[in-house]
Amino acid sequence: MKIAINCAFYQPKGGGIKEYIDNLVNNLGEIPTKHDFIIYVLKDQLEYAKERLPKKFRFKTIPFNSGSKLNRIKRSLFEQNFWLKEEEIEQIDIFHSPFFHAPKLKKAKLLLTVHDLRLYRFPETYEFFRYHFLKNKVRNSIKRANHIISISNFTKEEIVALCDVSADKITVVHEAINPERFSSGNISDSTEIPEVLKKEPFILSVGHMEPRKNYERLIEAFTIIKKNKDFRNLQLVIVGRKDHSFESVLKMIEEDPDIHYLNFVEYNTLLWLYKNARLFVFPSYYEGFGFPPLEAASLETISVVSNVSSIPEVCGDSALYFNPFNIKEMADAIQKGLTDMPTIISLEAKLRSNVERFSWRKNALETIKVYDELK
Repeated sequence: MKIAINCAFYQPKGGGIKEYIDNLVNNLGEIPTKHDFIIYVLKDQLEYAKERLPKKFRFKTIPFNSGSKLNRIKRSLFEQNFWLKEEEIEQIDIFHSPFFHAPKLKKAKLLLTVHDLRLYRFPETYEFFRYHFLKNKVRNSIKRANHIISISNFTKEEIVALCDVSADKITVVHEAINPERFSSGNISDSTEIPEVLKKEPFILSVGHMEPRKNYERLIEAFTIIKKNKDFRNLQLVIVGRKDHSFESVLKMIEEDPDIHYLNFVEYNTLLWLYKNARLFVFPSYYEGFGFPPLEAASLETISVVSNVSSIPEVCGDSALYFNPFNIKEMADAIQKGLTDMPTIISLEAKLRSNVERFSWRKNALETIKVYDELK
């Protein structure tokens, strides 16, 4: 079968979808299969993709560039005709969209990977125009899809509940992290680390700066913790590019010299932060999967996390939990993760086995099984 994978989001700083594409496609390249894969990338990202994805696959360009919001709007408005022509030229059997919407094709079977549906649960976490562009397009794509890959059981339940789709149409294929990337052996000196973090203890949180990441409540919890004299030197580090509706969080950060916002950081800096943090905190109230606690675990740092959405499914019994809407409960859980040695030792013993529950090779094998069943 000829399978087209739309890798338009395969670009530097592409976020979670970029990581999904990277790991899925690279692992597909290591598994013997009779399928003919075409990897479609934006025209200005072709060399970037060819350097990082399997050379055995055929690459074609989507006639739009990455980068500016205007480029994204152009692609959204005009890509439909391109895909119809490609379907005819290539005689595509399966069109795999690694995100939750896709063009309308005539004959190719449509496979969607749906990461989450916060679009409908928390529309305020989207920019106004993006929300109104997506709200019908996503639901229509999900209903048109011949099959759907969900990255967690939580997201599967969301699809059934919010889009009136039969559970039989959905296969759960868990994501994973790449343990080789998140390894202590890859850490070297970084000039991006503020000097104070090399001297004082700190807790770390990672994720794009947007409302669902719940940084305002985390900062309020941190303020409570700092009232305890035992934590007067404790620092809070937040890593993640500015997404939207972040102004109030930045203002809170600016008012506290013990909070460090590092924006998007280089890979080596991120590894150093994960490894040297006293604790990783994940206050997000909506995640389709949630990589950061697994990344922290791979570098032997325990996590204190929200008890909602997919996060308990991912973290299992290897983390401490709190209600993300209860600031005091969050503060108490963080303090316990910093001071309760029996709990700390118990959680540290479970980190590796929890990370090993998830594998990108397993993800690729299960995805191929879905392709095969779509014949």
